[in-house]
Amino acid sequence: MELLSVKDLTINFGGVTAVSKVSFSLAAGEMLGIIGPNGSGKTTLFNLLSGIYQPSAGTIALNGAPIQGLPANKIFNLGIARTFQNGRLFWNLNVVENIIMGLEETRTASIFGAIFAPAKEKALQTQAITKAMDIMGIFGSLLLNQADKIAKDLPYADRRRLEICRAIASRPKVLLLDEPSAGMDSLETERLMNDLLKVKKSIPDLSIIVVEHDMGFIKGLVDKVMVLNYGESIAYGTFADIAGNEQVINAYLGQEDGR
Repeated sequence: MELLSVKDLTINFGGVTAVSKVSFSLAAGEMLGIIGPNGSGKTTLFNLLSGIYQPSAGTIALNGAPIQGLPANKIFNLGIARTFQNGRLFWNLNVVENIIMGLEETRTASIFGAIFAPAKEKALQTQAITKAMDIMGIFGSLLLNQADKIAKDLPYADRRRLEICRAIASRPKVLLLDEPSAGMDSLETERLMNDLLKVKKSIPDLSIIVVEHDMGFIKGLVDKVMVLNYGESIAYGTFADIAGNEQVINAYLGQEDGR
């Protein structure tokens, strides 16, 4: 059964079509990689899927129910979480606190309960810390050993891991990762790829869509690949399918520079 189904998704900005009739589907537990040169519409597609942009045409269905046109907060609550290429952490909170902010228990906690039912709130706080530590444990000891460190003081690669952990904390059905290895060296990129494989193993029903520029990262991680160029999907299939596609080579793989 399709968890996420996208059909003929389109958005126009004035006279410019940024995404044009893009279609794909994603099953539970499946990982899709999206690649393409700069300006091809990758981040715009993420903004459509997460409700930041409203489509001009086309449909997005989650578990068979249409979600296009819904505001971002409703789409998030329905189960689509994302990270951002430029990073959006609570920089002055520590690692555990950042992850706790992503938990449903934290988002729905009331000031009334904190004042008039402190024992219950204390128990919920303890549970939240335990859940945060469990999520960090997916990445081994990398974040666990820095649980009390302020987010802005983390090494760059660990900031990216923390963003992923906070997104996972919301228990999404679909996780959108926007260039998670951007700014990392080859060793850091390889370690992050292995970390995401651990996420897949730890949460087998979680579907992931990842925008990336590192082809080795994509090849070792995803089940399917979609290639965008000028807002259109020009190839869709396994990495082996798209790697030999002449359109893909011309639009992306043959470029010396670009995303």
